[in-house]
Amino acid sequence: MEPVCRPGTALTAAAVIGVAVALSLRSLAKVRVDDAASAAGSALIGPRIRVWYRAALEPAEEWLAANGWSPDALTYAQLALSVLAGWAYATACVFLGGCLVMTAGTLDILDGGLARRRGVPGARGALVDSIADRWAEFATFVGLGALYRDGWMLAVVALAAFGSQMVSYVRARAEGLGLAMATGRAQRPERYVLLGFGSVLSGLVGHLTCVATGRPGHGILSACLVVLAAVSVWTAVERASHAAAALGRDGTP
Repeated sequence: MEPVCRPGTALTAAAVIGVAVALSLRSLAKVRVDDAASAAGSALIGPRIRVWYRAALEPAEEWLAANGWSPDALTYAQLALSVLAGWAYATACVFLGGCLVMTAGTLDILDGGLARRRGVPGARGALVDSIADRWAEFATFVGLGALYRDGWMLAVVALAAFGSQMVSYVRARAEGLGLAMATGRAQRPERYVLLGFGSVLSGLVGHLTCVATGRPGHGILSACLVVLAAVSVWTAVERASHAAAALGRDGTP
């Protein structure tokens, strides 16, 4: 199905998003983090944003816990939304795909917080969450591959998918060997933000500028995927190097 230009709808959406961003920046400016949080990690998303977003999600966590929601339900919902995101990308609905990716990312954060709030975190939940995450990423990247199937960007999508999977695999393998592993620029929140916000912005700009070309473009999404591929592969290599150095030549931490 050929995508249709909708500049009026895109302009309205851009105005609503602009107001939401302005309000978010006002509340973000009031957030304070301690020195330990400021110094921890090297992720692209800083500790201030992480603390602010976690605080913003607390009312939702409380409501879910009070109404008996299971963390597994959020995990499966996140997987379902990721499959829908893949479908949206495959049908060139880039803006919708970005919204679904960001919603799935929020559910991915909420399920862990809900498990801790209800006192039910455990090995089974961690296993189900990790497996669902891998399937969710796979479904999303399949959709992106379908979107870019006729050009060189298909190779970039494949590299981004490989890098994202390797980031998670190296962490799981290292932690299985007794190492703590949470370093790297492109952790899961960063990947959600790059792909989600990049898709939303690309969709808006594509529809606002498509009057001259007759169809929305995906230039911003393509640029975000190039960045995502680069930082994901770099993070995977960085984690592998860190783990190898920490284990030492005799294989013990």
